[in-house]
Amino acid sequence: MKMFAMNPRFLLLSVLLVLLAINLCESSTAKNRNRKKQQREKEQKEINVCDIEQENTPLYCYCNDNKLASAEDANCLIFNKLELSDPIWAHFNAQMYIRKLSFVVRSDGMITYVPTGVLRQLKSLNAISFQHAKFDAIESQSFASLPSVSTINLNKNNINVLKWHSFEGLRNLTLLNLDENYISELSRDIFYDVPRLQKLFLNHNNISLLHDKAFKHLPSLQELELNDNKLSVLTSESFSGLRLLQRLDLRNNQIRMLGERSFIEMPELQELDLDQNRIEVISNRAFDGLKNLRKLRLSENKLSVLEPDFLIGAPSINLLDLRENELTTMTFDNIKPVIMNFYNNSSYFYLDGNKLICDCKLTWIWGLRNETKNAKLREGLEELTCLLEASYDVKLDSGEDMNRALDVVRNPGYHIKGNMDDPQYLGDNNYDDDYADNDYPAIGHAVELNGKRAFVRHIFELKPDKLPCPAASREDVMASEQPSGRHQSSSIFSFVSGASSISLTTGLLVIAFALLT
Repeated sequence: MKMFAMNPRFLLLSVLLVLLAINLCESSTAKNRNRKKQQREKEQKEINVCDIEQENTPLYCYCNDNKLASAEDANCLIFNKLELSDPIWAHFNAQMYIRKLSFVVRSDGMITYVPTGVLRQLKSLNAISFQHAKFDAIESQSFASLPSVSTINLNKNNINVLKWHSFEGLRNLTLLNLDENYISELSRDIFYDVPRLQKLFLNHNNISLLHDKAFKHLPSLQELELNDNKLSVLTSESFSGLRLLQRLDLRNNQIRMLGERSFIEMPELQELDLDQNRIEVISNRAFDGLKNLRKLRLSENKLSVLEPDFLIGAPSINLLDLRENELTTMTFDNIKPVIMNFYNNSSYFYLDGNKLICDCKLTWIWGLRNETKNAKLREGLEELTCLLEASYDVKLDSGEDMNRALDVVRNPGYHIKGNMDDPQYLGDNNYDDDYADNDYPAIGHAVELNGKRAFVRHIFELKPDKLPCPAASREDVMASEQPSGRHQSSSIFSFVSGASSISLTTGLLVIAFALLT
């Protein structure tokens, strides 16, 4: 101790060494801090999914704002196969406020899964879209715990199967698009726990089987589109639970018949589209319970006859489309439940492209033409054509006409053969070809009707009281009950008289033939 006290130089040197050590330590600490700060800044820059700089990245996102934690819209392109374990998924941590996120897989890219964990981290996410992925199946709970998501677009993703509870937990989802995939069936509980879904699109898939109560968990659904699938059978249970549905699109399927109460589970339905199916039969009560139905489209089916009161369950229809079917008649009984709706300006009624036979069962069309306030509907009716048998197209006002008629009676085989040889006549070989493109024969053209020759006529070129009339039927009596009857009553009575005259003329021809032979 005495030695240290006696040597001030040693003390000074010791102090200087201590100060130097402290300075060096602080300098090292500062450098470490700066180094760590720079590293953090570098790492933060690297994980910003909206500002990726490295080359050959499998994913690149275009955002509306590249600053950290600022982007709300991100449109991402996938260029290579993207595995779930790829570290690039961690880059989304830098943009936690994305609201709209889309992934588009380019030709060389591939993704086979829904990145559920990544989506869950984005607490503000509102809309999700994938396109051209190869999902094959949407697994159970693929979108679980995404309470803010309202829109999911999964069209064109090669989806074959929707697993049990595929969309569970999407309690605020309002729109789901699954168009243009390869889904073949819809089973129960796929759409479990999606209580607010309003629009569901399943167009252009391969759906052939619709399990009973497949939509029972969708109490808020308002629009359901199943256009261009392979559905052939519908039952009331197919749509169980859709109490608020307003629009149902079933175009371009393979439906052959509509059974009783097929749509009873949808009391709020306003629009039903069944165009381009193969419907041959519609039950008399197929549309029971559809008191709110406004638009019914049945064009391009195989309908040849309609039940008398097939529309009685849907009295509010103001758009009825029956174009391009095989109907040979449309009676007043068919149209009676809704005919009053066609008198106003907002109504539409389409019947062209059928094979209507010109007879007294079409008399009600004159009344509708006169009563409707809708100019377009009136014009459409005036373009309607029907097929008039050649025997009714002959006037019997002269001796020459009477001799011709007698000759037809004497030699029916000869005249039928003569018709077949007529170059204007459409024989069996080209009859179907003529209708292949839904082209209706020109006015005045000859066609075959039940083995007889007939001519195409505009309905309103004919006089209702001169039309042929088959055996008396309920339709004939009911036709006078429509409101237009007050304008057409004289026509109806003269029409019946005309029918009696035709019957009398036919009888005279038969007697003449008997006398001549």
